[in-house]
Amino acid sequence: MSAKWIWLDKKVYPQYQSCLFHSCQSDKTPLDPAYPHNFCVAELKKTVELPSVPQKVKLRVSGDAVFRLWVNGEFIGLGPASAGGDFLCNKEPLEWYYANNYELTPGTDTLELRALVRIGPHVLTEYSHRRGGFFLEGRAVLENGEELEFGTDETWQIRRDGRYTDYQSYDGSLAPDEWMSASETGDARELTDARLLPLAADTVHPSDPAQRCIPVKAGDVFDVPFDMVYSAHLNVKATGDCALKIEFFEDEPVYKNREDMVLADGDDYTCIVMHSIGGIHVTVLSADEGACIRPSALFVRYPALFDGKTVTSDEGLNKVFDVCKWTLGICRQTIHLDSPMHQELLACTGDYYIETLMTLFTYGDLSLSREDVVKTAKWLVQNKGRMFHTSYSLIWVQMIKLVWRYLDDNSLLDECRDGMNALFDLFETYIGGSGLLENPPDYMFVDWMVTDGYTLHHPPRYIGQTVLNAFWYKALCDGAELASVMGWPEGEKWAARAATVPDAFNAAFYDEEKGLYFEGIDTDGTKNRRSYARYGNILAAAYGLCDEERAVRLIRLCADDSAPLRPIQPYFMNYLMQAVENRGLLPELGMKLVGKWVPYAEKLNKGLQEGWFTPEDGYVFDHSHAWGGYPAYFLPVTLLGFKLLENGYKKIRLAPRLYGLKSADILFPTPFGPVHVTMAEGKEPVIEIPQGIEAVIE
Repeated sequence: MSAKWIWLDKKVYPQYQSCLFHSCQSDKTPLDPAYPHNFCVAELKKTVELPSVPQKVKLRVSGDAVFRLWVNGEFIGLGPASAGGDFLCNKEPLEWYYANNYELTPGTDTLELRALVRIGPHVLTEYSHRRGGFFLEGRAVLENGEELEFGTDETWQIRRDGRYTDYQSYDGSLAPDEWMSASETGDARELTDARLLPLAADTVHPSDPAQRCIPVKAGDVFDVPFDMVYSAHLNVKATGDCALKIEFFEDEPVYKNREDMVLADGDDYTCIVMHSIGGIHVTVLSADEGACIRPSALFVRYPALFDGKTVTSDEGLNKVFDVCKWTLGICRQTIHLDSPMHQELLACTGDYYIETLMTLFTYGDLSLSREDVVKTAKWLVQNKGRMFHTSYSLIWVQMIKLVWRYLDDNSLLDECRDGMNALFDLFETYIGGSGLLENPPDYMFVDWMVTDGYTLHHPPRYIGQTVLNAFWYKALCDGAELASVMGWPEGEKWAARAATVPDAFNAAFYDEEKGLYFEGIDTDGTKNRRSYARYGNILAAAYGLCDEERAVRLIRLCADDSAPLRPIQPYFMNYLMQAVENRGLLPELGMKLVGKWVPYAEKLNKGLQEGWFTPEDGYVFDHSHAWGGYPAYFLPVTLLGFKLLENGYKKIRLAPRLYGLKSADILFPTPFGPVHVTMAEGKEPVIEIPQGIEAVIE
């Protein structure tokens, strides 16, 4: 059979048919002018009777905008996978939409299928095609090898569940509508299979076992902490009627999100929006005598196929590695997130490049990074090379090269080729008479800081031009290298353009008298401002825009806390540490730099703080932001002296050193199995290399 998109009958529910396709949508005109965009949650069900117990059942599922799926009362998953996207160009829906794939062994010849579907995108990672709907196609493989197909059609039952009164509110005193036959929507959209594993989902409980069942009465106010920050959907079970206001916090009592719930006796409510949950602050508005609540959380994240470790004799460094790894884990969803608090789009490529590096020595599986890269390529093609962050769009090329090298996957380059051409063609239009980027639409993003009264999220040219040109040069070099591997003729153009950049860069931005690069050329000739900072100097040294002698001097200066230059946040520390690694300064500076994270990890150990110093008055950092987690890569790389010599781990270099530590035990994944290195002071390292990897030991 051919499955259909189904939804509530539009004759009965005309007001619950259409919605925005994205929360950033610029044109908010409803599809039907008579009915504005409306919130709605619907429940769907169908019982499928099979002639015998199947060997396995395969399901292909999507829902607009989000769905949850149960089979025989067991929670199977939620979705669909995010389409990615960007903050810009949201005038029309994306050209693609995803279906999740599941494989089950139900152990019975009866399949009771149930789904909950919410229309309307709420968080930034959610996309819609502007109308509600649910889609499921299934295939049961019987013991005799026969295959039976089933799927969504008008035989499914559906009802509106009005207990969900808004995205973050629930009223259990209301009742769902009556069941009725579902209606085919006539939606002919093509679904793209998400080449991802289904999200893992587990129940976690409050850190204090005494708070797993809490008596409540009107006027009570209390906190329920969890042991870590979780990317989760809060669940509350109620005995007796009660009304609650629940505010979420991470590591500190700062409340950025809220859920309102009226719970009836016996209610088992799970929030339909994911929150970043380190704890909840509960205000009891009303409660029956003897009422109690049982809070927990459905913890969701991309599955970890491997559990890498780095354990040293320094407990502070161990805490740094662990909190970086944990924060990465909660940011791995169906796309990488900047944090489960913000849930931003694939616009934040700088974050996801760092998270990919972190993955190498923690979870090991780059399938999520690969899909992020491809989704970004599709976006760049659709929008002619333009992304919200100009610098981040260039960092995307670094991410392609990184994922390609570790996966040894030329098909990835084929999938990204059109996106790279769109990107470089657009940037060619930004070149001025100096041969450098002179007229881009913006110079974002540099760092989460304020300079001269300007946020470096949206810096003016005299603060952002040097950084953008450095990222552009690196993108051209990497793009030309990848094109050469694939034999693409456009690579010659990229290489030729890259060859012109170093001389122009040094002529435009280097101050011989000060021995520093300044951050850009002022377009206001009456002021002639020059900003000297660490940013452009770090990138010039990291990316080969200056000779070795100058690079080493600049790196040492930028690593010196006493230097008369403004400090940098943990995000830009990643580029300083890359420069240290690229220029062979790990023995001198490596452990000193990674040690900067120790006081923050010891103080706030449930998740990574977004920054080290507040960039703007009144700004409150989240505590679930993985972009500052570079030590999860840098610490094991430094101790191992690791270098990838041939793509796909076929040949690696190890030069293990303790750098003053007494011991270290490092286990990291490869496609051939784990590499395990143990070191102890005064002893030869013990190195275990899986078969299939050639290792050069120094």
